[in-house]
Amino acid sequence: MDSYGYPHELEYLREVTPGERVHEYTELVDDMGFVLEHRSHRYQGWTVRYGTACAHDYLSRKRARPGTFVVSVYRLFPERRDHVVTIRVNWPPEKTGSSPVGKTGCRTTMKV
Repeated sequence: MDSYGYPHELEYLREVTPGERVHEYTELVDDMGFVLEHRSHRYQGWTVRYGTACAHDYLSRKRARPGTFVVSVYRLFPERRDHVVTIRVNWPPEKTGSSPVGKTGCRTTMKV
């Protein structure tokens, strides 16, 4: 990826059994969405909601099999890879009528 912009890597691990995870996908994106919230007391909540929305979008495009995924997001720099957030996503999501980035939050994820 280019060293300019906002390169991120999203790793998708499927939970096969409790404690056993299998790597399913890796997504490379240039996305500034993870850095939009600058207030430290709201940053974690934002990354969980935004990461969930990104995961739902990607899993739907991949037509992923149903299950639970552990998704880790990393910000990429030329000399390092910084962890942003790790979330658990149930796929497909339950029908709640609200968006993962909405004010009510997402009921299908939790911090891992």
